[in-house]
Amino acid sequence: MIEKKEKLKQDLAAFEKVWHGGYFTGYSKKRNQKGLESYLKSNLRGDTLLEIGCGGGQWTKFIYELGIFKKIICVDVLSAEHNKFWENLGEESKQTIEYLHIDNFELSDIENESLDYVFSYDVFCHISLSGTNEYIKSLYLKCRKNCNLLIMYADPRKYLKSEPENRDHLIKYLPSRKFIYRLSDKTLIKDALSDSDGLQNNSEPRWFWIGIDVFKQIILKNQFKIIKEDIDIDKTNPISLFVK
Repeated sequence: MIEKKEKLKQDLAAFEKVWHGGYFTGYSKKRNQKGLESYLKSNLRGDTLLEIGCGGGQWTKFIYELGIFKKIICVDVLSAEHNKFWENLGEESKQTIEYLHIDNFELSDIENESLDYVFSYDVFCHISLSGTNEYIKSLYLKCRKNCNLLIMYADPRKYLKSEPENRDHLIKYLPSRKFIYRLSDKTLIKDALSDSDGLQNNSEPRWFWIGIDVFKQIILKNQFKIIKEDIDIDKTNPISLFVK
């Protein structure tokens, strides 16, 4: 069996060469990014926000322009140069934004009890169960009391309900199965959930279908309190809101 440290390294290594120029989620009705923007505008608060997996800065730019936070910390496994982050945000944003190029889930460059809000979108769906648990464990130390965390991840049940026409997306990440196209949705969901701690494909980041139930267990195990298990703005993926 692959050792835990090697497993986590593989999670991170899968991102090394992808999305040159920075990842952008784009906009779609089912993902409802506009709805999420409205939610953030009404609910973000505090002095310091951490964004996990900022990519090219689509969400960073939106949050920065709201003018709510004195400091925004962005972490990404790809460099700012790779993501063309400052080109997208503008040099003047460096007065507020700090970009950290990370190679682990420990968030060691962030002070303990320094964060008021944590946001992540389209990132944890690419992180295995082991990596997710390590991240949430680290976040507890970095958050101040009453820090809110808003994190999107993948759930196969919600995905199939929202996008049954894209069933192949679940199948894509279970390559070892034979005759997988004949599987019922119930069996496919079970197999996707059971592979949530599988291995990355180093040539392309994959999706990990952790699911709402397991994500809730991770939150509670790491001493956070659940506010909403899913704010239900994104119709395809859950976004959980929890607090320290």
